Amino acid sequence: MELRFEQSVPVPRDALFAFHSTPANLALLLEGWRGFEMLEHAGHIRPGSRVRVAQRVAFLRHEMCFEHFVLEPPARFGERQVSGPFRRFEHVHEFEELGAATRIVDRVSFELPLRLGGRLAERWVAARTLRRFFEFRRAAYQRLAAAGRLA
Repeated sequence: MELRFEQSVPVPRDALFAFHSTPANLALLLEGWRGFEMLEHAGHIRPGSRVRVAQRVAFLRHEMCFEHFVLEPPARFGERQVSGPFRRFEHVHEFEELGAATRIVDRVSFELPLRLGGRLAERWVAARTLRRFFEFRRAAYQRLAAAGRLA
């Protein structure tokens, strides 16, 4: 399944990309997202670096490891799951300059294994959860930008 999310953040592209270049900021961005836990990160997002997180969904706790595979500052970076519940999961973040603001385009491509419900669960569980996640993240960007914590 392929999903695309887009939003504008009132922060210059270089500053917003720099914020994302530190994996620890993921925990800051997702503060308040229920069930999320940052477990480990390499301290950078260069290709080959990994980030380990845990996400609780209902009564299940999923540990996931993502490896960065593309880094083109300040235009884009991406990571893919190397272990976790998805059969395939790839996320590319693109940053487009809009004067003093930045458009972030997130492209997410994923598949769930049949044992977790396959295509049916992709549509009715995973895609819905990802939509809620990106709405949460949209509000978090606005909150952090207003507080001056993204620059």
